Amino acid sequence: MQQLKRMFFVAIIVSIGAQFYLNFFVEGFIITFSVILLPLLLYKNHSLNPILTCIITGIASPLLRIFVIFISIRDFKESIYLVSPDVAFYFTYGFVFYYLYTSYDNKNLTRFAITVLSSDFLSNLVEISVRTHIVGLEGKIVKGLFIIALVRCVIVISIIITFKRYRSFLKTQEHEARYRRLMLLTSIFESETYFMNKNMKYIEDIMKKTFKAYRLSTEKDIPKEFQDIILDLSKDIHEIKKDYIRVIKGLEQIFTNKLKIEKMSIKDMVNILAINTNEYIENEDWNIEFKYKVKCDVFVKDHYYLMSILRNLINNGIEACKDVSNPNINLIIEDEDEKIKIYISDNGVGIKEDHMDYIFNPGFSTKFDKETGDISRGVGLTLVNNLVSDHFDGKIEVKSNLGKGTTFIITIDRDNIEGE
Repeated sequence: MQQLKRMFFVAIIVSIGAQFYLNFFVEGFIITFSVILLPLLLYKNHSLNPILTCIITGIASPLLRIFVIFISIRDFKESIYLVSPDVAFYFTYGFVFYYLYTSYDNKNLTRFAITVLSSDFLSNLVEISVRTHIVGLEGKIVKGLFIIALVRCVIVISIIITFKRYRSFLKTQEHEARYRRLMLLTSIFESETYFMNKNMKYIEDIMKKTFKAYRLSTEKDIPKEFQDIILDLSKDIHEIKKDYIRVIKGLEQIFTNKLKIEKMSIKDMVNILAINTNEYIENEDWNIEFKYKVKCDVFVKDHYYLMSILRNLINNGIEACKDVSNPNINLIIEDEDEKIKIYISDNGVGIKEDHMDYIFNPGFSTKFDKETGDISRGVGLTLVNNLVSDHFDGKIEVKSNLGKGTTFIITIDRDNIEGE
């Protein structure tokens, strides 16, 4: 039933296309737009039987054309006389198309082009033979039919190639977008895992201290109830540690071998980050200009960590300047004496002087939503500071003028960026 519906759909489209035509050679013989549509629709709906499809079309299209001509000349018999040979065209087209293309297992564009040319030429030849009863069928008419078939074949193949390339372009764009999202997601995951592993050390230290406190309490004259509380606290921290380990391992299993790239050019990395940043700004409908300039080319080993650093600082800049006039964020990366210098600046609200000593502290945040009461968890700059100082053995500086903007300056040895 579904196949039949699609056949009728093809017949309707072709019938409508047949109303756009030019008269050629003999009375009633027309060159129509439908003969471009028909092979395109058969190519698109390759599972349809072209013989049955063309039989249905060979009935539907002439009926519509008879109706249109009858309205114009008011002569039903003459209308049938002018249009009835069209049936021969469509029937012939269906049979030729089937035997030259559909019946073959090895289908390709070359065979399709030959089939379209042959179907068009032979069908027109049959139709004009019916109209002239082969009388007056001159060589120039046959030559003209071949040229017409060739031109329409070129148009059909050109349309197919254009659509194929366009679809390939869209697929490439989609793959690139997925790759960028995966890169960004992986950088977030890697940095969060790094932060969680770092917190594991704090958890272990607290667990050791609580157990030591319990051991000392047993040696002193301390109430048994208080000793039990300390012991329970030590056990609870141990359980938290085990849960933490399970979460980290679970996340690592999800991302294992998902996107393993040993090193990445810092230019490619920033390009990916810039596209994602501009998409984010556009989706939020913010009028923020993000500009970047990479003045050196270095291959980054732990590029996920560096991308996380840049992403967090750029997002901070977006938050800081999204409500000011003519907001802009600038990223500059350059090589100075074998050191990679990264400058990220914005013209946002700036940082209060009494906050400067605390911005890298875990949990510190000035991002508070008055409507929802939500407050940022305050780990972005802490993570940035940890990655810069602990992982890359670099340093980060902050310069800020309240009401004018902020600049973060990161300095990392080139060798630490490139890794071993």
